[in-house]
Amino acid sequence: MAPYDEVKPFSISVPDDQLNQLHAKLELTRLPDELDLPAGQEWEWGIPLAVLKPVIDYWQTKYDWRAVEERINETLPQFTAYVESERHGQQEVHFVHKRSESPNAVPLLFVHGWPGNFLEVSKMIEELVHPKDPKHPSFHVIAPSLPGYVFSQRANTSGMNVIATAYLFDQLMRKLGYQHYVAQGGDWGAFVVRALAVHHQDTCLATHLNMNTGSTPELLKNPIMTIKTALGFVGLPGGYPKDEMDGIANVKEFMVTGTGYSRIQGTRPQTLAVGLTDSPAGLLAWIGEKLHVWTDGYPWTPEEIITWTMLYWINGPAGGLRYYKENSITGPPKDPKLRAELDHLRSSWSPTPLGFSWFPKEIFAAPPEWAGIRQRLVYSKKHNKGGHFAAWEVPELLANDIQSFVTVVLEEEPRLLNVT
Repeated sequence: MAPYDEVKPFSISVPDDQLNQLHAKLELTRLPDELDLPAGQEWEWGIPLAVLKPVIDYWQTKYDWRAVEERINETLPQFTAYVESERHGQQEVHFVHKRSESPNAVPLLFVHGWPGNFLEVSKMIEELVHPKDPKHPSFHVIAPSLPGYVFSQRANTSGMNVIATAYLFDQLMRKLGYQHYVAQGGDWGAFVVRALAVHHQDTCLATHLNMNTGSTPELLKNPIMTIKTALGFVGLPGGYPKDEMDGIANVKEFMVTGTGYSRIQGTRPQTLAVGLTDSPAGLLAWIGEKLHVWTDGYPWTPEEIITWTMLYWINGPAGGLRYYKENSITGPPKDPKLRAELDHLRSSWSPTPLGFSWFPKEIFAAPPEWAGIRQRLVYSKKHNKGGHFAAWEVPELLANDIQSFVTVVLEEEPRLLNVT
């Protein structure tokens, strides 16, 4: 077998020298001062020092990366493979791959976002592979790291956007022998999965999202949804319920007060990368604030926050930051072809069956019905708890939704059972 044809087992092994350098940098941490703020306003200015300092101290004195590293390696079967990309040649992709023993298991591609990582699948992978309820479908779970994230190769030229990522991951699934599969995603993963639904309908036969990818109703095209939105705003019968209207209001508030990170990452990611690559405390603050603000009161432990930060620290956060500019989150790319690709992705219709899970503290918690504006919505489920990182916060809820959605899909799509 040629090297590019191989799928190789992978274990995380950070060099001692890198860990020693990390601890030296932590010892030299210099933190800013902060304002004396009224109770309840501390997070409005960024992560409070009262939260940050104890986590940095834990990182210096108690956090055991070697124990975490060993646990990840033991519980998640990881691999790397060179995969042919659409415009960047062979790219090395890191991924988790756990197969079910069931002869009717369905291949499931799980795609994370920022500042998430492949670990997000870890809390529900056992239930997906070996469901407690024998009536639920079983899955072969494949959870790759996005290009430039964690242990996946960074492209050395621009153009690795969500459409190119979808192509890469579709090729990965083919390489693993899966000619048909289901895909699930949130955050950037939702956009990659959307691209699979639009551009790879012959292989990706169904998709499930836990974040709306930006579809909003238009009066002439979606008059009923538009009217329900208007009625909901004034609290009249026939409008969307209060929790969904609260979700719309939260989205509007987020777009005003919560998108500063995406504007810098989407315009000058390389400048930001200098600081976050050099300062572990800075990277911890940048990621840790999102983990707190984007979740539904999830009780993050210092070890969890540090581990998520470590996965960006090991090979540097630059690739994840650049992904925002690649996808023109704050404006069109200069390449008109790339702009046209992204416009087509946003506006085109896909008949691929879609499932949607709604969580109240998702940063884009638009009404579930909106998910069906540009794709055939066949399943949706609302929950009364959960936020942006549903796979980590409420894994049992998301896993059950995936199982229920695929049960519906299998009634019309038996090709998902014909796998290797």
